[in-house]
Amino acid sequence: MNKRIIGAIVQKDIKSTFASKKIWVPMIILSILLCTVVPSVVSYIGLNTELINQTTDKDIQKPINAFIEGFPNETMREKLAALPELGDKFVYFFLNFMLIPFFLMVAIINSLVTSSNSFAGEKERKTLETLLFAPISIMDLFLGKVIASFIPTFMITFLTFLINIFVINTITYSSFNEFVFLSSTWILLMFWVIPALVIFNIVLNVLISAKVKSFQEAQQFGGILVLPIVGLIISQATGLFFMSPMMLFIIGVALLVANGVLLKVITKFNQRNALFESQIH
Repeated sequence: MNKRIIGAIVQKDIKSTFASKKIWVPMIILSILLCTVVPSVVSYIGLNTELINQTTDKDIQKPINAFIEGFPNETMREKLAALPELGDKFVYFFLNFMLIPFFLMVAIINSLVTSSNSFAGEKERKTLETLLFAPISIMDLFLGKVIASFIPTFMITFLTFLINIFVINTITYSSFNEFVFLSSTWILLMFWVIPALVIFNIVLNVLISAKVKSFQEAQQFGGILVLPIVGLIISQATGLFFMSPMMLFIIGVALLVANGVLLKVITKFNQRNALFESQIH
């Protein structure tokens, strides 16, 4: 492993990513919109207006209360039951439960954009041939592409998380008397699950990107990974699946194992002519 070559690839790809507004601007807009603007609006409306309380009759409140009573996490159940208004319950539930898949979806989509731009982007920019003839090992090339995709993706996701700590807690602290996003669930999500998920998505999409012929084709294949997150959102909303700290830890371990398997797959691509055949012809 040549660290100097890997560093050069990382520097080149990150510069290429941020040189194109078509790549990084949508990433930031998507992150801010889904993970900051949406929860901010939901929090303000739920806590500072009577909209939710006034539009919910007693027939609807009964199943909601039954849902809270049967919630699998005792801490969350007690907190929800202690909140006085339905709007407070909804906001607390949304921020600590429903918002998690939003961050996962943003991480997947943004990593899809950066990783799809790796080999497929080189093909479209007519720079792939230069890499093929350069004295770079396949492993160094893949590692450089993966790291270059990981850094901007995680950086944008983490900065969005920091913004949320300030913005959302400014809106909600007076109602909840606690800081949202500083629980074990969110810490595990941001520093264990999301990094492992981003690496998994990037490695998989770099492999896909190395096989397809265009940036758009790479995105279409990689976009399939968004579907499980949509299913997770539905499961979260219906209470079929609860992402407890232990569950998040297990998911992170599973993703790390999957990353190891994918990296072993990469090591088998030791013939660059066979690896990039579909790109050249």
